[in-house]
Amino acid sequence: MKKLAFYRLMLSLRRNILLFLFYMVCYLVLSIVVINHVTYWLAFDYPDFISIVRTGDRSLLQDLVFQIIIENQTVYHCLSALFTLALIWLFSLRLPLQLPGALYVCPAGKADKLHYLRLYLAGKITLLVLLLLIITYTGWGGFFFYLQPPALVVQISLTAFLFLAFSLNPDPGNRKEALKKCPDIVTERSSKTFVSVYWSGLLILENTIFYSILYVKPDFSWPDTL
Repeated sequence: MKKLAFYRLMLSLRRNILLFLFYMVCYLVLSIVVINHVTYWLAFDYPDFISIVRTGDRSLLQDLVFQIIIENQTVYHCLSALFTLALIWLFSLRLPLQLPGALYVCPAGKADKLHYLRLYLAGKITLLVLLLLIITYTGWGGFFFYLQPPALVVQISLTAFLFLAFSLNPDPGNRKEALKKCPDIVTERSSKTFVSVYWSGLLILENTIFYSILYVKPDFSWPDTL
């Protein structure tokens, strides 16, 4: 069962590798464009910006950009979180939980099928966590965990539940063939609706509120965490 779950996960990765590379390129290009645009507009708040641009002194301009990033860390943090979570969500959509056709027609019990799905779920979450770590330490995602402990506790908690919600999107797979052979089979429609609509919507709302508060109030304290 472990080999089957791992094989299916790797097969999904191989089938979508070109699409994943496209997602990565779009992530890099869009994040760089947006962050540079935000930096440009933030620079207008500094009185020396126009004079530095006119002089064309690169060292002064680099110092100004560094100062802007330091003084507006929360802005960059929110942008980094937005792009990073969006990329991971796109990856997760292409790796749905699904039962292979062999498990639909074989006499395997419900416990065996659930065991397979749990293994696939664990592998998928592990893969998304590795993706998050790679983005965090190689790109603009470096701002993702750049928070003080009170706010970091909230972010890690919300991110963990988001990863679980991203990973639980099921795919009926060979549902049509299964319904023909077993018309009374139980569907996963209600659980899929709960995960993909209600719970995911609630998590998005919670993240929106958290990052909005973080932007308005950068000095996030432990009472704010509670």
